[in-house]
Amino acid sequence: MTMREKLQALLKEAADIVATAKAEDGRDFTPEEVTRINEIKAESDDLAVKVKAADDAQAAAAELAGKAAVTPKPAPALSGVKDRQEDSDAATFGARFVKSGLYEAFRKQNPSGVGQGSPVDIGRVRVGTMKEWLASRTKATASPLQVALGHVAPIRMPMVDQVDRDNLTILDLISRGETAGAFEYLQVTGVTRNAAVVQDEILPGDAASALKPTSTITTTLAEAKPYTYADGYDVTNSLLSDAPALATYMDGELEYSLDNVIEEKLLNGTGTSGDPRGILHTTGVQELTYTPGANAFAQVKAIRQAITKITTLPGGNVTAVLMSPEDDEAWDLLQDTTNRYLGQGPFGQGPSTSWGRTRALSQRLAPGTVILGDWRQVALLDREGLSVLAFNQHKDYAQRNLVYVRAELRAAQVIWKPNRLIVVTPEDEG
Repeated sequence: MTMREKLQALLKEAADIVATAKAEDGRDFTPEEVTRINEIKAESDDLAVKVKAADDAQAAAAELAGKAAVTPKPAPALSGVKDRQEDSDAATFGARFVKSGLYEAFRKQNPSGVGQGSPVDIGRVRVGTMKEWLASRTKATASPLQVALGHVAPIRMPMVDQVDRDNLTILDLISRGETAGAFEYLQVTGVTRNAAVVQDEILPGDAASALKPTSTITTTLAEAKPYTYADGYDVTNSLLSDAPALATYMDGELEYSLDNVIEEKLLNGTGTSGDPRGILHTTGVQELTYTPGANAFAQVKAIRQAITKITTLPGGNVTAVLMSPEDDEAWDLLQDTTNRYLGQGPFGQGPSTSWGRTRALSQRLAPGTVILGDWRQVALLDREGLSVLAFNQHKDYAQRNLVYVRAELRAAQVIWKPNRLIVVTPEDEG
């Protein structure tokens, strides 16, 4: 069965489950159906990415076939360095890099590897879009306890939970999209809803209260412009020349390289000197302070108060609570007066929530500081996709047989409604 046929079969299975529930007086899904639907969602999303990659590859192959008459005859295969990448791995970013024309040309020029002091300059290789990269990070997140990524159901089902869950980060919570370039937009910092029922006819002598109401929206002009988010890592010349090993290494390292810098700028970007503006430096984001105590209970109460500040806004919603790993630990260690853990405990496994909202982690937040609200109001918009460069014109790397590999993403970050987010911080004890 082809990937496309598998995808169609999964979609049909989901449709059959929905039809069965509707035919039985529109009943709710059973726990087993909930489990299967979430499994289908994860599998179909993964297959959809692979099908698109296959379609793109076929289109590229057809284009190249038309140029075959003027394409030079390829050099014979290199002895002893045949790539062992499986065909199904072609969708990974590491495989795309090592199968690119620039990398293959580099290997042909250096069939025996790169010697000490040899120049290395593999040009920019576009390995995918931001959407593909972010999708590849979340293949294992769907579970019976999740209704959607970043939205953990606060109720444990009566079942044995054997799902391994990665810690959610800010990149799992925000919106994603694309942009054609820089643009200005109105950030909504406040909304006053005055909708009311009014009489059909309003005469000149009627009181002002009889007039049709007008809602007001407070806005500020903001600019979204693409920035280059880049981070790099060091590899040896030997690893650079080993295509299968390099592809495997890159697939594991790209996430760490880019997550680090993007998360930093989404939270702490100053908005000056070529830096994008992050949440902690955006006007209109709400604030709340609390007096810290001997344990996390003071923060627990402050977060509940902050939830009210968001949910009392028209349309306000809290999708997740972002906190530091230290605060996450403090929450897990909370105990009652008889030393029983209030959460899952050391032998439990399940969703981490804060007042029913997902707890996500960020090493970029100082312990004690928490950000919560509607994370869909924060967006990362792809401009040029994900690219990789490799070169050794960096420090003394040529002499040390090292190569600097840099991953870059050109994107713009947007905060549509800052007042839908709130920063909870401890009071300054000084």
